[in-house]
Amino acid sequence: MLMHTFIHFPGIGLKKERALWASGILTWDDFERRFFAQPSLFSNNGDNVLMRMLNESRAALTRGDFDFFADRLPQNQHYRIALADPHSTVFLDIEATGLSLFYDHTTVIGAADVDDYYLYIKGGELKRIEERLCDAKCIVTFNGTAFDLKFLRKEYPQIRLPRAHVDLRFFGLPFGLRGSQKYIEEAIGFSRPHEVRSIRGEKAPLLWYRYSRGDLDAGRQLVEYNHSDIEGMKLIFDTIVGKILGAEQALSKFYRGYRFFHREPEWRADYGHTRYTIVVPPFRGKTGPQVTYDQLIAGERPKTLRIVGIDLTGSEERATGWCLLTGNRATTMLLHADKELIEQTVRSKPDIVSIDSPLSLPKGRKRVSDDDPGRAKFGIMRECERTLKRRGVNVYPCLINSMQNMTARGIRLAKKLRSKGIPVIESYPGAAQDIMGIPRKRASLAFLKEGLRDFGILGDFNETKVTHDEVDAITSAVVALFFWSGKFEALGNDDEEYLIVPDLLVNPDQWRQRLALGISGPIAAGKTTGAKLLEQQGLSYGRYSQVLANMLAKRNIPVTRITLQKIGETVHKKPGQRWLSRQLISQLARDRNIVIDGLRFPEDHAFLVESFGPAFFHIHVSAAENVRKDRYILDGNTAAAFGRAAHHAVEARIPRLAAIAHQHIVNEGSKSAYERELLCAIPQRGPTTSSALQEHPREHETHS
Repeated sequence: MLMHTFIHFPGIGLKKERALWASGILTWDDFERRFFAQPSLFSNNGDNVLMRMLNESRAALTRGDFDFFADRLPQNQHYRIALADPHSTVFLDIEATGLSLFYDHTTVIGAADVDDYYLYIKGGELKRIEERLCDAKCIVTFNGTAFDLKFLRKEYPQIRLPRAHVDLRFFGLPFGLRGSQKYIEEAIGFSRPHEVRSIRGEKAPLLWYRYSRGDLDAGRQLVEYNHSDIEGMKLIFDTIVGKILGAEQALSKFYRGYRFFHREPEWRADYGHTRYTIVVPPFRGKTGPQVTYDQLIAGERPKTLRIVGIDLTGSEERATGWCLLTGNRATTMLLHADKELIEQTVRSKPDIVSIDSPLSLPKGRKRVSDDDPGRAKFGIMRECERTLKRRGVNVYPCLINSMQNMTARGIRLAKKLRSKGIPVIESYPGAAQDIMGIPRKRASLAFLKEGLRDFGILGDFNETKVTHDEVDAITSAVVALFFWSGKFEALGNDDEEYLIVPDLLVNPDQWRQRLALGISGPIAAGKTTGAKLLEQQGLSYGRYSQVLANMLAKRNIPVTRITLQKIGETVHKKPGQRWLSRQLISQLARDRNIVIDGLRFPEDHAFLVESFGPAFFHIHVSAAENVRKDRYILDGNTAAAFGRAAHHAVEARIPRLAAIAHQHIVNEGSKSAYERELLCAIPQRGPTTSSALQEHPREHETHS
C-alpha cells in the first residue's frame, strides 16, 4: 500500500495523487520512470527534492521504519500503514477503573493482531503484551487518542508505541459512522457473544471490582468484553476501508483489500481450563481501597473527632442524607427541612461539617438564577469544577438549572452553621470514591458500602438497609477525615472558596505539625498580653484590629477602640467576617506558627478551622468584670469608656466564643501566673512548634 502512496511527497496532496493514479503512475517505480522522462511535470526548477523523498521512502520501507511514514502522512491516512503490513498492525483496547486519567488506572490491556489476542491483567506479567506493542507498526483504537493511549503512556512509559495510529472514532466520521463503538457495531451488524452483549463501558469497573475480590467469573466476563471490543474494532476498520475503496475507484487498480475481521467460532476466556485461548488467573494484586482508615489517621487521636457529613438535596421535600462520624463509627439518618439539618448538626457538636453541595458562586456572580446580570460574563462554573472536568471527573456546573436550588440551599446552610462557629467544607463524594478506589453508588450501592467497610468505617449501615443518600453522606464525612489528616487537595480559589478532595500522595506533616493559635475574650481579659508573649516565643502575630485599623487609616478616620468596633460591625455585615479573616491570614507568615489576637465572632473560629484544620487551637481568656475594669483604668482610660466598650454589640457575642473554644483560661491573678497557664495550655504539634513552647507540654482533647 505504501509503495502506491505519494501524498507524503512535497507538493502532492490527495487530489494530485488521484491524478497520478489516473495517469497510470501507480507505484514509486512508475513515478521514477516518469520523473526522468518528463521532469517538468514534477518540478519546475528541475531539482531533486521529489527524488530525495522517493529514495528516503524506499529506504524507510526497506528497514521497516513505518514511523517515517506516520510522521509525514495526514492522520486520516494512517490506515495505509495498517494495510501495508497487516501482520504488524495491532488493535488495542484497555479497561480502567474509570475515565479520569488523573485518578483512575488501567485494569486490563487487550491487544490483537491477525493471529493472536494478547492480554495483560493488572498485577500479572506485562512482558508478552509489552513486546507485541513495541513490535507493532500501527495501532488501531476506538477513542484511543483521548483514552487508551493516554493511560498507557502515563502508567507504562516503557512501552514504545508506534507513531502510526488509526482512531476509529474519527476515522469513520466522513462515512457517517459516528457515536459510540457499540452504536456503530449495531449499525454495521456486529454481534457480540450473548454473555457480554448487554455490558457497557460503565460496567467494566464494577466487573474489575468483583474480580479483584475473588470473583473469577467477573474477571472472565471482563476479558471477554475486552476481546469483543477489539473484534468489533476490526469489523469497523474493515467497513471503513471498504467505503474508502468504494469511493476511490483508482485504488482498485492496485489494491484488492485486506480483512482483519473473520467470523470464527465464539472465542471464550475461562479459568482453570487450558483448552481455551486465555486463562484468567486469580487476581494477584492489592485489593481494597487505596488507603485505609488506620493508615490515614496514623499518629492522630481520632476518637475525639466528630464529623457530620451531609448529602444535600435541592429541596426540603426530598430527603437529605445525614451522617455523624465519631472516630470511625457512622450513624446515618434522613432529614428534610433546613431547620432539622441545623438542629441535628448543632446537637451533635461536630468539629467540622462536610457538605456535598456547591457552597459558593462563580467569581462575579451575585445570585444563582439565570437572570443574574453577570451570567453571560461569569458563566455557571467555578474553578474547582473546571479542574475536575479537566481531570476526567464528571461533575455538574454549580449553576446549571438542575443545580441552582441545591447551590442556593448549600450556601444558606453553610452560612448558618458558620455563624454558630461550626466549620464547614465542601466535598464531592463521587470524586472521593474514585480517588479512594471504591465504586460509586451508581455502579453498586452494595459495593460502595463494602468499600467503605473495607476502608474501615463501622456502623449499622453495614447490616441494615440504608439509602444511597445516607451512604454518600458517610463518604462526605470521610472527605472531612482526609481533610483533618492533611491528605487532601483544595480545588478552587479564595474568591470562590474551595472544594476538598482526597489526595493520597501529599505529605501531611506540615499540616499536622503546624500550630495556629487563636485567642478570644472580653475587653481587658488579657488577649493581647498573651498573644504578644507568644510572639516573643517566635510565633507570627496577627490581630483582626490591624486590618480594621488599616481600613480606618485609608479613610482618614482616627483609630480608637470605638471606631474599631464600629467599622468591625460594618465589615461583619459586608463584605463579611470571612473576608476579614482571609485578609488577616494573607498578612501572616506562611512558613511559621502563628497566633491570632482578638477573635470576635463565631465565624472567626469556623474560618480558622477551615484554614488550618487540627493545627488551629482556640484559647478563650476571661476575667471578672471588676478585674477587667480596673485593668482598663490602669491603662489610662476612664470607667465610662470601659462601660461603653464593654457593652458594645461586638462584646455581646463573646460568650458564644467561650462555648466553642478548645481551652478556657481565667486570668484574674498575676501576669506571670497567667503566662505559665497559657504556655501550659498550648498543645505540642511536632518539630515545627518552637522549643520554648514545648517546655510546658500538655495533652488536650478537642472541645465537643
